[in-house]
Amino acid sequence: MSGTPSSELHCTVLSRRETMTSTKLVFLFSVAVISLGTVRTAEADLPHVEISNWAIRFGAQMWEIGKQVTRIREIKERYQSEAKIEQVDGFAMVKEMAEEMENMMGDKIEAIKRIMDAAEQLSVSHPRLSRQDLYEMRQRAETIEYYNAKRLNMYHKSGPKAGELLDNHKELIMSNSQHFGNVGVNTSVSAVHVPTNVFDGGPDVMNGILWSEQLDRIFMTNYESDPSLTWQYFGSSTGFMRQYPATKWGQGEWEPDLFDCRLRPWYLQAAASPKDMIILVDTSGSMTGVRKEIAKHVVLTLLDTLSENDFINIYKFSEVPVPVVPCFKDKLVQANLENVRELRNGMMESETSDIANFTSAFTTAFEILAKYNRTTQGSQCNQAIMLVTDGAPVGYREIFEKYNWPHKPVRVFTYVIGREIIDTAATNWMACANKGYFARVTSLAEVREQVLKYIPVLSRPMVMYQKDHPVIWTSAYIDIAEPKLSDWLWEIRERRKQRDRSLNYRALLRLISERNNAQSDDTSNVTGNNTRDASGRPTISMTVEQYLTYGNLVNEERLNAHRIKQEREEAANPANNQQHNRQGKSVTSTTPNPVSSVPTKHPDGPRAEALVKPDTLKAWLKRIETRTKPKFLMAISVATPVYDRKNFSNIIEKILINDIWEEKTRTVRTANLLGVAGTDIPVTELKKRTPAYKLGVNGYSFIVNNNGFVLHHPDHRPLDADGLLKPNYNTVDLSEVELVDSDGGPRENDTYLMTMRREMIERREGETSFKVRVHHDGMRRVSVRRQRYYYRGLKGTPYSLGLALPDGYGHFRVVAETEVKRLMADHNINVSSFFSGKNWKIHPDWIYCRYNYDHLKSFDSPEAQVMHFVDRTQRERWRWNSKHPRPSHDSARCDKHLMQSLIFDAQATEVFDKNISLSIDRQDPHAMFKLFGISVAFVATRSGLLRWQDISTIDDKHFSEANLNAIDQTWYKRAVDQYSVEPDSFVYSVPFSTGTGITNESVVTASHAIFVEKGGYKAPAAVVGLQYKNSAFRETFFNITSGCTGGVQCRRTCSSGDLSCYVVDNHGYIVISKEERDTGRFFGEIDWLVMDSLIHYGVFKRVRIYDYQAVCKDMQGHRSAANFILTPLRYMKWFVQWMVGRATWLILQTQIAHLMNPDWAWAMEQEQADYHNEDNDESPGPTPTGGEFMADGDISIIVHDEAVTMDNAYANKTRPRPCDQQADLYVLQPEKLFKGDKPDSVKGKQNCNSNNLGARQCERHYSTHKIPHSNLLLLVIDTTCRCETQKQKIEMEEVRVNESLFCERPQENLYRLRPSVCLSYHPEEEEIKQCGKGSLQLPSLLLMTTTMIYSILKAI
Repeated sequence: MSGTPSSELHCTVLSRRETMTSTKLVFLFSVAVISLGTVRTAEADLPHVEISNWAIRFGAQMWEIGKQVTRIREIKERYQSEAKIEQVDGFAMVKEMAEEMENMMGDKIEAIKRIMDAAEQLSVSHPRLSRQDLYEMRQRAETIEYYNAKRLNMYHKSGPKAGELLDNHKELIMSNSQHFGNVGVNTSVSAVHVPTNVFDGGPDVMNGILWSEQLDRIFMTNYESDPSLTWQYFGSSTGFMRQYPATKWGQGEWEPDLFDCRLRPWYLQAAASPKDMIILVDTSGSMTGVRKEIAKHVVLTLLDTLSENDFINIYKFSEVPVPVVPCFKDKLVQANLENVRELRNGMMESETSDIANFTSAFTTAFEILAKYNRTTQGSQCNQAIMLVTDGAPVGYREIFEKYNWPHKPVRVFTYVIGREIIDTAATNWMACANKGYFARVTSLAEVREQVLKYIPVLSRPMVMYQKDHPVIWTSAYIDIAEPKLSDWLWEIRERRKQRDRSLNYRALLRLISERNNAQSDDTSNVTGNNTRDASGRPTISMTVEQYLTYGNLVNEERLNAHRIKQEREEAANPANNQQHNRQGKSVTSTTPNPVSSVPTKHPDGPRAEALVKPDTLKAWLKRIETRTKPKFLMAISVATPVYDRKNFSNIIEKILINDIWEEKTRTVRTANLLGVAGTDIPVTELKKRTPAYKLGVNGYSFIVNNNGFVLHHPDHRPLDADGLLKPNYNTVDLSEVELVDSDGGPRENDTYLMTMRREMIERREGETSFKVRVHHDGMRRVSVRRQRYYYRGLKGTPYSLGLALPDGYGHFRVVAETEVKRLMADHNINVSSFFSGKNWKIHPDWIYCRYNYDHLKSFDSPEAQVMHFVDRTQRERWRWNSKHPRPSHDSARCDKHLMQSLIFDAQATEVFDKNISLSIDRQDPHAMFKLFGISVAFVATRSGLLRWQDISTIDDKHFSEANLNAIDQTWYKRAVDQYSVEPDSFVYSVPFSTGTGITNESVVTASHAIFVEKGGYKAPAAVVGLQYKNSAFRETFFNITSGCTGGVQCRRTCSSGDLSCYVVDNHGYIVISKEERDTGRFFGEIDWLVMDSLIHYGVFKRVRIYDYQAVCKDMQGHRSAANFILTPLRYMKWFVQWMVGRATWLILQTQIAHLMNPDWAWAMEQEQADYHNEDNDESPGPTPTGGEFMADGDISIIVHDEAVTMDNAYANKTRPRPCDQQADLYVLQPEKLFKGDKPDSVKGKQNCNSNNLGARQCERHYSTHKIPHSNLLLLVIDTTCRCETQKQKIEMEEVRVNESLFCERPQENLYRLRPSVCLSYHPEEEEIKQCGKGSLQLPSLLLMTTTMIYSILKAI
């Protein structure tokens, strides 16, 4: 309403400025006073009647303000008059969405099959270059041209060749594509990635690169026929990967690159069927030094070759076999990330001693495998024993005859460690006699290549069948160079933290030594009461711990905060700021001023600015860490193996004839795996097939695989609070994200949930319903609701799609669309006019309309893209495309219903372009905003449209930028849930950090859901809301609670000293308090005894929430510096050990005998240093520029004079560990504050009697009242009687399990379904004789001597 406001609203305005005495005010805000019983007249009694009136008046006033500002009536009338309500058929919806996904996934399968078929044909028809051919080409200086992804678009940065391409590099034109993750791509060619440990000049690699180049035409044809395709690739068994479209690799040729396509989930699962594996690690006395390290890396690399469909265990053996993880004794565990991580940690510590008992080790392994095969546990497919040793005395034929022959269900692979000259005939025979492979590993650089040789052996049965090309689908995984880097990334972060702390410690010592007269006596944390130094610079008071943790980074962040604040104040009122700066005083105004689009800088700069409440150290750190957090993309892959169609190969062997080595060529039976063809599907693409606008508010979709793990779910949180991958990020079970509402303990399986889980794993169609606990705001709030689930299997995949819809409003949808052509024909209206101005945005992740090839047509923003298509829809030739239009470079994919709903919503919310004013000031369009401290009013609709109207920006980030996906925000979802509790109400919330000083001026957000009601049904159409300045919101409350009804003078009010008044939301968080620092905190942190009493009376209900994806941090500690003084001999022993070890290592790695053959080359893997070189120089770090004053001179730092020792320089290192956590949250029970339909209060008291007989004996009373039209309650506590208070925070704490249950794995006994295809046997496989080569060599006296010395030293 833009006309004259009603008299009621006018009274609302006056109520903020003066006491309400007129009859109109009494009429608006007075209701029948509830009978509260006889009130005692003792001095300690509370004014219950007035408290009730305060609650009623405050709630009514804020409701009237919110209604007027957010245009609730106008928007609701528009929807109510033109919209319809349709009932949602859950089965029909899940079927439609599942079929859409099946079509999309079917296209991907056809694409990779075309790649596979072409690759198999090309490998046969392409002429092969021999080693001699390649040698002759090098002699003629001829090269094979191809695009190496590591050698693209890299130029000399300086010197005479600055700007020129680096040697052996190529230039390739690329354009950024949002479809491919906003990276530069060239869709005309593919690029090749070669791992660091693979020689790209080898015959096998070069021949593969040559013939696979012709796959480009298949890649391009696939992309042209299916624009939704992302990365397509062919991963070769030789190590290289050809990827389309071509893009520059993240690491250059000389940078560390851990990527190897043969260790990716899609390659490992496609190359061989699932397997049960037991690794036997020899830990006898001879496995020391270098051998021990190589053996450990062999085992770790074997673990990297496993997927979640495999089962694994590791035994180390000398006299007896012992599992590396005691809890895994006598069993196999699923090779998910959590279990593999336990096994990796178990391999870190191992002692070597005694003599290896091979008989006992093999017996244990065979018996475990036989048990799992007999009881239909494990993979029920391939089985393998991996022996890691430095040699075996005999072949132990009797063991294999007893357990494995004649059928040989278990393959045996042997890895002999070390270059020492030993007899390998026994270990070679073990592998060859049991359908395995023998490999010799002589250095760390050889580990990966030698380990990976077992995969082609497992693939032989599959290759020999030829026609069977199983299609595999992976779980969701992170699209980064190495999928198992979470521990490594964590270690890097811990090292960086230690490095920064050490540098800060050195700077602190210098600061303290130079400080003489500028020492602060305040030992508290950073506060808002800053002073200035003698030079006029703002000072920051810090503790030693704060400086060591954050160092000088605070200067930059603090300075930026000051500058931003100053520019805003100067832009708002330049004249006032100039006077303010000259006088050096702070002038506070409760009326905000409009911000100019071009701020005017004051010539005095930041030193002359007004001092404002600064950000805390926590806020600074959060900003700094946000800049460096890695960004990850979740994706699934579909892949299929590529076979060599040649059944026989010619091999060249060297045979000793009459003491002369001669080369002979012979033909042998082979079954070679060429590689794997595949493509990625980002999880975001799966989500787009289940549009959020169809699911509605608080509805969601999820996908489960054959193991019960979720591919996507709204509660799936793969990253921790630091932005790093969780150790078990992609093995989150459905039972860990759907938290059933029950009174049971942690991980108690609910019948309905487990039934749904089983049926989804089996890809059945079904429906069920149960109550769940849904958490919000970082597990600080919880809602309990009943949801109905619909699910259906996805054909041709191991996945099932599920939909969850809230009972009630979740099964109804508002249908309101604007047909553009009809609107133009009937009313001659330009639809684009509905989107005038710049105060609107759309959901950035929803597909309204987009071109199939977005890299050919780009837009500055999603809004510009939508406006482009809005204009196109008004053209005569416009036609809405079908769901699967024929791709062309100008074709687009549009969601007709979503676009037409967006246009309708834009028209229905046009009222937000009109200004709100009052009769008291018709000249100022923002008078009402200023009067009540409103910073922004907004509306968010079901179609993803967000409109707003504002006059100021409180935070650095504008409201629209922080709420682009408004329908996904907590304030939107809570408003919809609140409608069923109290339709005419707003949901109020404040940031949890409001009272901590993280923001200069916090806000109170209020939101209200607009429902359309027709025919007895109702559904949400939009949510309107506004944001108040926290200071203005508090002022309104205390204006009302400082007086009594009718202007009567009150003896006791919220402004008096003997009453503590709190406004608490429906989850127990403080919205208003006398102490501003309490705002945003849980009330139990202030007074747990009163909170506990409210829980006892049923005003709040305790709801326990569990986090089954939590990460606990185990402290690792550090060594004391005194340890060196106490035990110098130990350090001398370590030094000698190191010298001998390095000498031995040098002998092994120089490989003098191999210098005769230059074709043998490999790269050494090196452990990363704790510090970068630039941080290890003699630079002392940050240097003070003015005595104790640090950095740029605009802000000075005062560090409190505390005891600073060497221990301060050490950071407490942590190690992440998956764990379960729990917390108690609280939910308001509004029915407890009503008698029938009349509001009622809850009154209580606390006995404050003291054990001290001389102390005053008294009781502390409190009274709580529901604030109408809100989710708030007013809590007033009598403080005349002083009581000891208790405090309790809401914090997640680890769930401690019973010691007897310690070894039980949470997911171990859950139902899972094995992959449908298992190819582990072919009757002709015995004809293949390639199984590695053994040798008999002479001993080396030098190596034996050095090894013996090293072993003796280790034993000391």
